[in-house]
This record gives sequence, structure tokens and C-alpha cells, in this order.
Amino acid sequence: MDGRSITAWARRNITERRLAVAMLVVGTPTTLAGVALYVLPGPGFPFLVIGLSLLITGLAMLGSARKST
Repeated sequence: MDGRSITAWARRNITERRLAVAMLVVGTPTTLAGVALYVLPGPGFPFLVIGLSLLITGLAMLGSARKST
């Protein structure tokens, strides 16, 4: 592939802030779906755990990021 790979592209373009925002964007609806499925009869616990882990990790990454001045 003449030196172009997905890994090289990801290292150039995906910053820690973008990854944190993506985790928040995915974690929020997953958590809400997990809560809804947990309250209603359904397998909601795995969705709840995955959603909360993404949400908390994304918030921690955003909170610990250095502010550029």
C-alpha cells in the first residue's frame, strides 16, 4: 500500500481530545439504552456497564487534558 496504512493515518489524525469526545458520544446513548433495558425486562446490564465505562473514561480524558494557550 505504498506506505499508507490505517495505523499511520490514526497516529496523525486522532488526538486524545477527539478520542475522548468519541467515547462520550458513544457512551452516553449506550448508558441510556442500558438503563432503559435494565428497567424494562431485558439484558440491560452489559449495555449499562459498557456505556458507563466509556462515559467515565471519556470524561476523565477530557478533564485531564492539558489546555493549550
